[in-house]
Amino acid sequence: MSTTEKVTLTLPHELMQMVRTMAPRRGQSQFVAEALEYFIETKRRQLLREELAAGYQAAAQESLALAAEWEEVDNEAWEKHLPPYEEGEPGNGTPDSSR
Repeated sequence: MSTTEKVTLTLPHELMQMVRTMAPRRGQSQFVAEALEYFIETKRRQLLREELAAGYQAAAQESLALAAEWEEVDNEAWEKHLPPYEEGEPGNGTPDSSR
């Protein structure tokens, strides 16, 4: 922080007791400032995650519709460019005959 501002806060007694046990008297302002920065960054990340989740959920139906629209073309491409499995070949659900 480049500049500081003196403020007066009213905090619960128990909370200030915890601050006093964790920070030296001359370091309490810095301790509170760091705690606030951490809290604000945590909240900012939480809001961003919520916004991203809402965006993905809003686009989910559109994405599923688009995938369904192209499913036939996609399947044709797979059939055209990938040879069919041979009997006993690994990956076709039958045991590998070479083992």
